[in-house]
Amino acid sequence: MMVDKNIATSEENYKEILSYVKDFFKTRRFIFLILLISLILAFITLLLTPKTYSSKVTFIVQGVDNTKAKGGIGGIVSLLSGGGNSSGSNSDIPTFLYPQIIESLNFQRKLSETPLKFKGLDSTISYRKYAMEIERPAVKSSILKYTIGLPKLLFISNKKAATINQIDSLVYISNTEKKIFSSLRDKILLKIDEKDGTFEMSATFVNESIAAAQLAQRAKEILQDEIIRYRIANAKEKYNFIDKQYAEKKLLFDASQLSLARYNDRNLFNATNSSQIKRKQLEDKSMLLYSIFSDLEQQRLSQSIKIQEDTPTFTVINPAVVPSNADSKNSIKTIALFLFVGFFVSILRYIFIVTKRYIRSLWRTI
Repeated sequence: MMVDKNIATSEENYKEILSYVKDFFKTRRFIFLILLISLILAFITLLLTPKTYSSKVTFIVQGVDNTKAKGGIGGIVSLLSGGGNSSGSNSDIPTFLYPQIIESLNFQRKLSETPLKFKGLDSTISYRKYAMEIERPAVKSSILKYTIGLPKLLFISNKKAATINQIDSLVYISNTEKKIFSSLRDKILLKIDEKDGTFEMSATFVNESIAAAQLAQRAKEILQDEIIRYRIANAKEKYNFIDKQYAEKKLLFDASQLSLARYNDRNLFNATNSSQIKRKQLEDKSMLLYSIFSDLEQQRLSQSIKIQEDTPTFTVINPAVVPSNADSKNSIKTIALFLFVGFFVSILRYIFIVTKRYIRSLWRTI
């Protein structure tokens, strides 16, 4: 009895396995059909995808060692310049913050004003004008906008715009600028190689090769200006402070010299003790101002040299070249992706059929 029961159980297991295999063969036509549809969709996607042109510029940023400005400045000058020994620390931007510069409002606004040359136009126009008047949205973004994003679009169109009282001390971004900046972010890419310290700024345009090279070059120039501005910010601020003090002390020194000369002219033959004391006071005041003035002049020169030292140099390894060929569409990758999705959908359908049959069998046994 026990053996017969085991044999019966084994037969049921074999039958169940065979039923699964049978279900799979039943769905193979559906699997082939889904794979064929996926392949056709992949070819349609490749045909509808426009040609893109990319240009990139590779460069390195060469910094210098931060040497403190030496200059024999007296205690009074140290007090004027902030007191004590200034650290003079170098204000390096971490490389991982460079992409944040690309995303910054100042960078985006400068880049949007870049004059570019486009096909069919006799003169250059700014990227801002191109994004607002010429550029067409991608097919994918248009489909998403008028399908998934349709409720949001209708809500925004029916909603009344609120009146905002702008304050001069705050920064405002209009909807037009948001659209332009979003378009720019899709075209600009900065890659950083931490191993060899190189930077690669690339720009990609649809059907525009010259504009791609121009935009990549301009993006590199703006990034260069922003890095230099940040690097010398502390030294520049200190130089401006010292220069202001230098100008003020120079006026005071010139005035003291003039006062001493006038006093000497008026008291040329006056040999009284009071006149001698007054002359000595004016001379001491003039000498003190001269000492401060000359120390500030030396500090001013040292700080000017420091600005030059802190200014990084940019060496271009590969300049932005106008691409002659369009970018590869990654046909194999696109086809493989569509086939994988199609096969995944087929497997899900097979799992659904098997699960449905199993649930039905359990329902009958209850």
